[in-house]
Amino acid sequence: MGKLTIDVSDELIELFPSKKEAKAEAKQAMVFDLVRRGKISKGKAAELLGISLWDLPELLAQYDIPWFNYSADDLKHDVETFSHF
Repeated sequence: MGKLTIDVSDELIELFPSKKEAKAEAKQAMVFDLVRRGKISKGKAAELLGISLWDLPELLAQYDIPWFNYSADDLKHDVETFSHF
């Protein structure tokens, strides 16, 4: 596993109960930014954060990321796919 060190001001770190929680929050923010930009899937986000996919919607809501964000084309494709079953 790679390691990334980021310098963060003491003022920002003090907003968290501990450095461990600040680190976890930073990782979560990075992962959810990747989800928001379409770089990784929600399933991959859950894997990277070490949580269940079932726990993900609540966390996504904290970042204003919708659980379902189908485009009209995606929805049409999925409806056509499922109609063959």
